[in-house]
Amino acid sequence: MTTQAIVLNGGSSAGDTSLARALQNVLPRPWLTFGVDAFVETLPPALTSAPDGLDVAPDGTVTVGPVFRRLEAAWRHGVAAIARTGTGVIIDDVFLGGATGQQQWRTALDGLDVLWVGVHVRPL
Repeated sequence: MTTQAIVLNGGSSAGDTSLARALQNVLPRPWLTFGVDAFVETLPPALTSAPDGLDVAPDGTVTVGPVFRRLEAAWRHGVAAIARTGTGVIIDDVFLGGATGQQQWRTALDGLDVLWVGVHVRPL
């Protein structure tokens, strides 16, 4: 089976977005990149600082509410639908909930051949 989706999981500034772009340049067919940052930019502004949406505290703590989770699930399934058409997708995400975040993608991408990549930053 041919890989249909590549999931890059890396923290902020880990290089996952740059890696996604580099992969697009070297893979033998066109691949679309979908990043969680772009998804967050599509949210209504009122949801980016609401208890039921997405809230980033001054100390960097991220809290997500039920409305955000519902929209995020719809986004995941939409990205998976694109992969099911035969278009390769590169997903640039941050698993805030660790294994739970990965499981949410596993559910959305069920039946697809997925390459899972952890992007880590090492101190110099």
